[in-house]
Amino acid sequence: MYIRGGDDNRNSLFFTRVYGYDCILIDLPGHGNAAVDASHDYFEDALKYVVTQIKNKGEGFIIGLSLGASLAMHIALREPDLVKGVVLTGYAPFIPEELKGVMEKQYEYFLNIEENDRDIAAHFMSLHGEKWKATLKKVLHIMTFHYPAVTQADIEQIKVPVLVLNGSSEWHEVEAVTFLKQANHKINAGLVPFTGHTANIEEPGVYNGIVRRFLEESQESAHLLT
Repeated sequence: MYIRGGDDNRNSLFFTRVYGYDCILIDLPGHGNAAVDASHDYFEDALKYVVTQIKNKGEGFIIGLSLGASLAMHIALREPDLVKGVVLTGYAPFIPEELKGVMEKQYEYFLNIEENDRDIAAHFMSLHGEKWKATLKKVLHIMTFHYPAVTQADIEQIKVPVLVLNGSSEWHEVEAVTFLKQANHKINAGLVPFTGHTANIEEPGVYNGIVRRFLEESQESAHLLT
């Protein structure tokens, strides 16, 4: 399952069963062609929506970017029997205090995106239709003021294989990789050089090679345990 962030969700979710892979593309609530609109409690309702899709399709790996990474982590913590492993990109387990002001400025910028960047607004419209503004407001509010944080204790207890693969350009995402690895030494942790928040898009060759190895080794480890 690949879960995109809140900006571009046409191929919001794809669920990979094994490397070979069956990929099931799902639009998150309020995105693309999703029949379900965004709710005020966006994160929790999106999580329930994704879990329902997985239960209908069967267990597998989740690959998540940004908001999608947060969803992947919480699903792995709450529903480990549905998850063979997770790959997290553009991910931080919590928002550092020093970044909260930056996040609030970003919130204001995107609330007024039609004035600030007409091209991005047009892009959102083409992807999500008339509902894009309502969805954006709900996603922004949750991710800015009610970020779905996880604690060190949560990370210590995670049961499924994890690969966190952030870009190297943004310091808080570098720190996030270190924090996750220190909290749980079983987590596979890495940085993709010369990339930012969307490492998978900026350096797909490097990214895909690392993810492929993670999936293959996770499968091999699972077979040894059976």
